[in-house]
Amino acid sequence: MQGILSGEEVTVARVEAESFELRGYGRKEGKGAKEEREGKLTLSLEEAAFLLEAGKIVIKREEEKESALTLEELFKHALGIFPNFGARYITYKDLKERGYAVHPGGVDFWLYPRGTKPGEKPARYFIRILSEREFLPVKDLEELLILAHNMRKEPIIAVVDDESDITYYKVKEAKFDAIETRDEKEWGRREERGEGNPFLLGDKVVLRNAAFAEALYKNHFYGTLTNEGWLLLSLVEAAYLIKRGLLEMSFEQFIEYATSIESDFLAKYAVYADLMEKGLIVKTGFKFGSHFRVYKAMNLKHSSDLIHVLPAEHVFSMSELARAVRLAHGVKKRMIFVYQSLTKNLNKAVARQHLGTVDQPIRYVDIGRMKL
Repeated sequence: MQGILSGEEVTVARVEAESFELRGYGRKEGKGAKEEREGKLTLSLEEAAFLLEAGKIVIKREEEKESALTLEELFKHALGIFPNFGARYITYKDLKERGYAVHPGGVDFWLYPRGTKPGEKPARYFIRILSEREFLPVKDLEELLILAHNMRKEPIIAVVDDESDITYYKVKEAKFDAIETRDEKEWGRREERGEGNPFLLGDKVVLRNAAFAEALYKNHFYGTLTNEGWLLLSLVEAAYLIKRGLLEMSFEQFIEYATSIESDFLAKYAVYADLMEKGLIVKTGFKFGSHFRVYKAMNLKHSSDLIHVLPAEHVFSMSELARAVRLAHGVKKRMIFVYQSLTKNLNKAVARQHLGTVDQPIRYVDIGRMKL
């Protein structure tokens, strides 16, 4: 089989090309085109390199039809067009050897089910390929999710490390399903809560009303209950209770105070409030290197999710992403990254309701390792 290299493509000029297309390689021109009648097939550089390495094709340059290209020469040509061709080819080869149909497009590749070829069934996934030294801005992650929604596909991030091993990450919108709902009626009447009782203690709020403190802790898992019957609340817990009228403190003054202690308090609080409104139990995720851990119900021993809040301008390193996802996987939890979306046509955050200043919706992104 002979192919002619021209820019980003290799054209197979013989009638035998039809057999390759049946096996999922390349693409034809439009119906009725001269190339189709002549049996011509256009291969991507990844496809051509894979076939050349397997000894199934001979490739020559369009202007030099006498001498055949070596695999090294083809790689050099491809790197001049795609600086990340090494990672692209390693990923393409890995997926082909696993029995998948792979086709360039859809960010980097379309991925089809095993045993099919492009056109028989729609691609389920599209793949974004990165090396371990590359970075992934949150805005690029946002674009992947928007693209996935518009195309009704699922995105995969493939990271190629220095040993040419590939880790596949599945990316999707995180959905939450609380098991229980809160009944605030059992929290007691306002006069039983000890108005004016809470006081500030650095990054904690202390509630000394023993009965109310015990109800908050035992019935709703707020704070930490001391031997003296005091309840130590975190800043986000206290802000949420103040906003709901369950603690007698000025919400505006408390927000100002909390922000002076934690520069990212507003973003954390917006996410905390949103999760609480969904009926979830939210506690600190510090021991897991995250902002929050989330329970679906009070009576569960283990949390289901780790939540980490990111600024919209955040840029992931691949090692940062790998550490977070690996840890979450090791403790059998979802790793969910949260940021304020730059797009408008999504669910609005309750941050506007609670803070009155946040206009962007909150987006929850579940990133987990994927076995192919």
